[in-house]
Amino acid sequence: MMNPGEIEMMFPPRPTALVHQILAGFLREGDWVIDATAGNGHDTHFLAGAVGSSGRVLAFDVQQAAIAAARARMVQAGMAARVDFFQESHARMEKHASRACIAAVLFNLGYLPGEDHALTTTAAETIVALDAAVRVLKCPGGVISVVCYPGHAAGLQEANAVEGWMAERANTGWRVAKYGAIHTRRPAPFLLLAQSVTI
Repeated sequence: MMNPGEIEMMFPPRPTALVHQILAGFLREGDWVIDATAGNGHDTHFLAGAVGSSGRVLAFDVQQAAIAAARARMVQAGMAARVDFFQESHARMEKHASRACIAAVLFNLGYLPGEDHALTTTAAETIVALDAAVRVLKCPGGVISVVCYPGHAAGLQEANAVEGWMAERANTGWRVAKYGAIHTRRPAPFLLLAQSVTI
């Protein structure tokens, strides 16, 4: 039986952990997936494990430090051969992925922990990347996930833009959901999920 402290640690789950829990039951051996914001490689690691040795992860980040950290994590995990790294914007994912071949695209927005907080994803570029994600996603059935960080000014602007983009998908036949803590001291990170359900 768990003690109260352990329960408190688990609930509510962080959005970054929640998306892993949700997609663990969705992704299959051999799937192709995209980590649109490689960061320190946590999503890259999860995705590589989920798609197995016959799957493929395309991981993007504009920062050399992020690519190096994510690659090192994958080497340590023995899964580096499953991942292709691209030091470029996630808005350019269509250069590397065929249309309608990707099972899931994960975005974890904001800045790279431990690095310059001024270097952050932007609303304009993220919307371009989300539009690109739609075009490479399997349809029906593909999933786009976005973890937003509205706790700082740029993050709030980006979160609002992404939520508006998701609302448009909901109006055109996609399943869309939002998960996150409410009534927090400052705006808490939250997860948005969208699944294509029509061709």
